[in-house]
Amino acid sequence: MPLKLKSFLMSMVKYLIEVIDILEDPKIDGYRVKDFLEAKYSNYLRVDVETIKGNDGSVDLVTILIPGAQGKKLGGTAPTLGITGRAGGISARPTIKGLVSDADGVITALAVAYKIAEMARRGDALPGDVIITTNICPNAIVIPHEPAPLIRSPINLFEILRREVKPEMDAILSVDATKANLVVKNLGFAITPTVKEGWILKVSPDLIKIYMNVTGRTPIIVPLTMQDIIPFTVPVYHINSIVQPWLFTKSPVVGVAITTETVIPGSATNVTNLISLDQASRFILEVAYEFTTGKMKFYDENEWNILKNTYGELSEIMRRGLGDSS
Repeated sequence: MPLKLKSFLMSMVKYLIEVIDILEDPKIDGYRVKDFLEAKYSNYLRVDVETIKGNDGSVDLVTILIPGAQGKKLGGTAPTLGITGRAGGISARPTIKGLVSDADGVITALAVAYKIAEMARRGDALPGDVIITTNICPNAIVIPHEPAPLIRSPINLFEILRREVKPEMDAILSVDATKANLVVKNLGFAITPTVKEGWILKVSPDLIKIYMNVTGRTPIIVPLTMQDIIPFTVPVYHINSIVQPWLFTKSPVVGVAITTETVIPGSATNVTNLISLDQASRFILEVAYEFTTGKMKFYDENEWNILKNTYGELSEIMRRGLGDSS
């Protein structure tokens, strides 16, 4: 077997394929995800599911806690990483059959949870706790968007984000399909600058280094604008909701965007790219190790203090519109 293919098969693909197979079931819900993980790793993780119902449907919010060897759950002090699998939905049944492009964030987050739990079972637990949150919705809604349609959850975005963002998260990676745009067009994944309390900060040098190590190429950066970080309910263009978790935390947030060279609607089916998801998953896994070990930072604390002391707080201004319904 060629070395390149062998290394590919030995990476995250096993976990991704199994997660995809589970999510493709038309009867999938958060409780089936919980049963799948707990049947394998009940001693190494905890899975909680909350169903939220609305006028247009419901979603299951899934929270997975994987304690670290020196994590806070066990009385330690190692940092806690949050991973949010952002998505409007994994399908839009009955109109659309099968997984949609928008499911990438859910697939990636669950595959990473699966892998970290398996590492813990083998005696290779990460130093710090990892909290993975995502939502399972196989009956989402297709909405207009330029240059291609997106998938919208039947539940208010902010109701989901309030639950997906946990106060225990010291930093957050928000992974989301980011294909229905014309500004970040490469096959694979890209990362955003760090967003914290209404500021778009510089791209973390530590994350750039991890990106290059994982992919073997120069990093692709999502060109975030101020419009992308203000609440999604403000009626201006947003690339998507990838960095919206910042609205509910003071911790730094970085988006991990699954990208393509062409514009692909969030509602497109049969577009799941295993190579892209494998790279993004390995990047997230490496960040989880480096961050909970204390070897990397999402932002420069000295520069952050200079910015705040010079220009003051931005969070209140940038959160305007948060109370509006979507």
